[in-house]
This record gives sequence, structure tokens and C-alpha cells, in this order.
Amino acid sequence: MRKHDYLHTGISVLLILSSILSGCGIKNSMGESESGANEQTISQQALNPTVSINYQVDPEDFSLILKDGDNQIAVSGQSPKRTVSDFRESDTETFWRYPEEQISVSIKPQDNYLSVTITSEADDDNEFSWPNISADTYYIPFGEGKRIPADDLIWQNYLNDQEFSVLEQLSMPFWITEAGDYSVLFIMENPYRTQMNFSANPDIAFSVSHEYPQIDDVKENCFRIYLTDSNPVSAAKLYRSYVNERGNFKTLEQKAAENLDIRKLYGAPFIYLWGDFVLSADNINWPAFRNSLSSPVMEYLLSFSEEAENGSEFRNVTEEIKKQDYVDVYQKNIICGYISQVLKRDDFWDESIFPSGNSLKELMPDGYENLNQSEKIQINKQALAESLPNVFQDAGQWMNASTVDLLQSMQENGIDRAWIGLNSWEQAYAKPELIETAQNQGYLIASYDSYHSIHEPGKEQWITAEFTDKSLYEEASVTNKNGEKAAGFQNVGCKLNPVYSLPAVEERMETIMANQLPFNSWFIDCDATGEIYDDYTSGHMTTQEEDLAARLERMAYIRDQYHMVIGSEGGNDFAASTIAYAHGIELKSFSWMDEDMKSNKDSEFYIGNYYNPSGGVAAHFSKVIPLKEKYDTIFMDPRYDVPLYKLVYNDSVITAAHWDWSTFRIQGAAQDRMVREVLYNVPPLWHLDDVEWEKYKTAIADHYSVWSDFSRQAVLLEMTDFEYVTPEGSVQKTVYGSELSAVANFSDSIYQYEDIEIPAHSVLIINGMENKIYTPSAD
Repeated sequence: MRKHDYLHTGISVLLILSSILSGCGIKNSMGESESGANEQTISQQALNPTVSINYQVDPEDFSLILKDGDNQIAVSGQSPKRTVSDFRESDTETFWRYPEEQISVSIKPQDNYLSVTITSEADDDNEFSWPNISADTYYIPFGEGKRIPADDLIWQNYLNDQEFSVLEQLSMPFWITEAGDYSVLFIMENPYRTQMNFSANPDIAFSVSHEYPQIDDVKENCFRIYLTDSNPVSAAKLYRSYVNERGNFKTLEQKAAENLDIRKLYGAPFIYLWGDFVLSADNINWPAFRNSLSSPVMEYLLSFSEEAENGSEFRNVTEEIKKQDYVDVYQKNIICGYISQVLKRDDFWDESIFPSGNSLKELMPDGYENLNQSEKIQINKQALAESLPNVFQDAGQWMNASTVDLLQSMQENGIDRAWIGLNSWEQAYAKPELIETAQNQGYLIASYDSYHSIHEPGKEQWITAEFTDKSLYEEASVTNKNGEKAAGFQNVGCKLNPVYSLPAVEERMETIMANQLPFNSWFIDCDATGEIYDDYTSGHMTTQEEDLAARLERMAYIRDQYHMVIGSEGGNDFAASTIAYAHGIELKSFSWMDEDMKSNKDSEFYIGNYYNPSGGVAAHFSKVIPLKEKYDTIFMDPRYDVPLYKLVYNDSVITAAHWDWSTFRIQGAAQDRMVREVLYNVPPLWHLDDVEWEKYKTAIADHYSVWSDFSRQAVLLEMTDFEYVTPEGSVQKTVYGSELSAVANFSDSIYQYEDIEIPAHSVLIINGMENKIYTPSAD
């Protein structure tokens, strides 16, 4: 079949000139920079065609070219030739079928883009691959965004033969290719079951495949193709307009109108506060402990050892210290860990062991059995402390160093805003004063939560995989197309189908909130990562679309029912209007990719154990490690960064690194990471207990004093421009609104920016007429 050249006059695809969208100062006539005011201006500019562009398509091999005058821009390369039928063309559409594949294709020029719709006409499962993409440079929203040269050897090795799920691996469903003076923006309007299949022969290229399962009624796969100037800013702004057009954009201030606590995120770092124990070694008089081992109360403590996780270790240690005149650190950790477990038990209280004094009776006027879980733990703590007053410090002081004292020290060091995250709501049960202190200091405080995995009843390995309704494990877990259950996290248990999870969410949240702990934020793991499923379980088949909708529904339920500031892992943009913050966009979890990082405990690259024997921050989150060159280039080298997500969502979602990668985590990288946190308006993320706080508090306070002031302004503004000041990317500039900007120098030498010298590994902050140089402390 011959090539068909369709010349549509005055319509087709838009070329946006650089003077329209890529300059600094995108604003309305009033000079306002709040996103709602800017959006109309941007949208009007983006939807005003300036150049008439035509396209050329060959239905046999589905190659597609855009034309701008004499210039031809390849959009998709050739596919293997196919039999074509029912070909027809008009001024408004080009249409044909591939009868052997049971696929039809429709191409329609719209006001400012080319619409390509590929429809499966099969009743059974079907699959189709298109387009085939090759270019000199790619801008792909891997997390925040990456600029990937097609001839870069490290990226070639990383991407070759990789198959990436669009919904899971891309924070937004689009990519940008550079073609000389132009860029081509592809938006995938139906990103479900869509994969990017990379190759490097030797240059990087990729194809895009889409599955049409019988289980799903949606049989159309739609692309929007835009032509812009050679600048990722123009393309990102088109995508922002597209999100607005679909009614899916919501600014942080719009969200704050529904919950004012969202404003507590502005300029707030993300801090995970650790402390799994109910009491610490400092809360015990150890000589007195050794002397009381034969007391009735100690014998009662020992009686739970057959059932407790580390009961045998506790028995062994108590026998050892009877023969010693000291208690070593290991023994103290075992004892504190064991007592902490026992004090969380509902059956710990026994009036025959702990005769009720007046103080305890006042705490349970309706009886112990009618107390909530947190109240029971407070009774258990106080009963033990009062029974052995020479051994245990006053129970109200237990764990203060890692909780209320730490928070008070943070405020004394100038940290007046913070998001505090707990590993589990059980931390709050054990120390309710922590939640109250955080609230009183104006902080947000949240617990980690997850509904992603479910474990076999009676064999639960962590609290979030345990549900009151035991039937969920068999009746509401996900079955893959091959008939196997989808494995849970770390291959333990199964994946819980979100469509059937809401009653369990409601039950869990009701139980937690019945403890009357004033949480004002909540973190739901996995729900914004794009890891979603078609469930083929007989009797309750559900689709990926239903899975995703159910995840958004349960996050919205917790947000609205309990007036919480909601965040999730990932932050992919299907969740952007639901959540206020996200962990993982700025730096994803990647230690699982490398055996040395993941499991080789003898390697310098090993990320560390999940367990801290003293109950504090685990090495998995605090150990400072180097990175291999491959991972340093792919994930850390700022020269490959491009703020695609911020160009779209800076004033909508607050994004940070995955909790695996705190600001100080990577050897030799902390200084540049702090520079980038200003440049891209990214909150720092830290894991703290009393030990880590003492180690880093000066660096934390110094960085906070600069970053927080900048971010409080930037977070309310659209990121209006971005520039590689030096072509290789070692010096970059971001612009927020029209008056606030940052110029970062990631190089090892001074950079002369206009009339200002920017030191190496420093950032210049320009706020109206005021300039400030910030050089973070080196590692």
C-alpha cells in the first residue's frame, strides 16, 4: 500500500514557540502567581495554534511523521508491515483496520494535538504494540523526571531489555522526545496495562505495548501527540493544561480550603520518628533490676516468655545476669524489648499481682476490660513501675528522650514546622504524650499504614497485614490470570483486592481512633505507586481500573472521615487530587535491584537490617552507604534530572524521597541533595531517634533555616520555568511564579551567574530584588 500524505489546513498539531511558554514570568496581567490565576493564561496560550502542521502516515507499517512547512519530524518509526483493510480518509479522520490483529486505528487532528486511537475489536484478550520511538534525547517522568541521552552508556546498560509498566514506573503517563528544534509530547490517555519496552542497539529506543484483556470493557487505547519547541517546559505545561482540562488538577490551597492542616506541610521537613519499645534502658535502675529478679513481679513477667517472640532470649539473659555484677548493652536491649512486648498485651493486668492503688483505680473507673488499647498499656506501665519503684523510673517518663524531649529540642532548635511519621500506630498507643506534644507544637503527626498485603490468619508477620475479618485472605486476595495468588510484599502472604477492602479500612481506623489519639495526618503505603491488578478470582473478577479507583476511595475515606492530611508512597499523578504529599517521587526505592545493597551483609553497599536491637532507627534507614557508579548515575547525578513533576504539580502535591533514602543517607551526596532540595522545592527527609538527633541536629537546624523559608513561598506557586544554565546540567535554574527563583551549582568550581559568583555545591536564591547564597555543610 502506498504512503498517504494528508494535508489538513489550519488544524492538526500545535507548535508552541519558545516565547510563549518557556520564558520566565508566566503570569496573568495582575502579576499573580497562584496556580488558579496562572492556569487560564497558560491554557489560552497552549490552545492558541500558531503554526499549521500536517501529518503523514503509512498504515502498512504505522510509521507517522509530523510536518511543519518543509520540516519533517518522525513521531513513530516503522513496525512490521501488516495487512490493511477498510482504509478511509477525510478532512477530520484517517481510519483503517488490521483484520488479522482485529485492531482498528483512527487518527484525528484536533485544535492543538493529533489524536490516535487504537481499538481492539476482538472478544478475547488482545495486544498491540505502537509507537516505536527513537530520538537523540528523552525526557521521561521516572519519578521527578530524567533527561536521558540515547547514546549514554550507563543509561543504555540500565534500560536495555527493560519492560516498564507505565502506571507503575512513570509518575505521569507521558514522555517527551527531542527532535532538532522540536520536541514531541506523547500523552497516554489509557495507561492501564501499558508497557514501555526498551532496547539499546546501541542507542536507546523503545516501543509501547498495550493489552486489551477480555475482563475489561474498555477496548480503546488513546494517545495525544503534541509538537512543541525543543524545551521540556513547554511539553510539561501542555500536560498540566491536559490535567486541568480533565478536571483532575487541585492546588494545595484548594485542598487546604477543606482542611487547614494542609498548610502545616508548607516548609515542613518529613521526619520519621522511631521508638519501638515501651521503655528504654535509661528508664531502668540496672543494679536494682538484678536484685529484684526473684520478686513475684519479675516471676510474673517471666511467665509470658513461652509466648513472647524473644521470650527464650529473655529467660537466658535473666539467668546470665544473676551471675554477673553488671548488665551489658545486648542484655539491656533484650530485656527492654521483651518487657515492651509484654506490656502491650491485653492480658498483662492481673489485680492479684498488681493490687490497685487509688491512682490506678482512677484511670479505669469502668474496669480494665473497658479501656482502649492505649489506656491498657498506660495501666500496665504504671502498674509495673509502681510495683518496683526502685527498679523503674516513673512510667510517665518512659521513652521521653526519643519522643517528647526530642520534639521539644527540635522546636528549641528552630524547627517550627514538621511532619512526624511513626512506624506504627502502636508507638502512639505506648506513648500518647508524643501525639499531644506534636499537636501542641503545630506539627503534623501520622502513622504508617498499609492495605496492600494480607497474611494468612494466625501467621501475620506485621500488623498492617493482619485483619479482623479472617475470610479476606481466601475471599478477597488477588488471583493472577494464570490462576496463582499475587504474592504479598517480600513474597509473604497475598495482595488484598482494594475493591473489597473498604470495610476492613473502616474497621481498622475506627479501632485506632477509638484510642482518642489526636493524629492529624496519615500515610498509606503503596496506594499511589501504580502497582495495581486485574483480579481473576472466580466470583469477584475486578479490573485495574476498579483496583485504582478503590485505592483512591479508601485514601479519601480516611482523609475525609478523620480530617487527615493524607499521603502515600509513590505519588503517581492519578492520585494527585486525592493526596497532599508523597514519598518516593524524588528518589525511588532501588536497593532491591542490587544483591550487594539488598542482602550482602559483608558489602560496603549493604543497605542494612530492618531491626535495631535498641528499638531506635534501624540501620536500613540510618546507615550511610556509598553507591555503585551505575546507581549513582541513574538515581543521583543531578545532570540527568529534569523537574517534570514539579513543572506540573509543584503547587498541588508535596513530594519527597522514598524513606529508604534520607537526606544524609548516601555517602558524599548530602551536600548536593540539600542544594537540590532548595532548587526543586523538595522537603528533606530524616529518620530520628535521640541518638540520630544528637548526631545531626546542627546540620538539620542549619538546613531547615534556609530551606523552610524558601519552600513556604515556593509551595504556593507554580514552577513556571526551568533551565539547564550549562548544557551538561551542572548548573540549573528553577523559577516559581515570577519573583522567586533558584540557581544551583552542582559543579566542583565557582560558577559566574550574571554578576554573582555561586560557589561549588551551592545555590543562589533570588527573591524579588534580594539574593542569597546558600552552601550546605559538606558530609
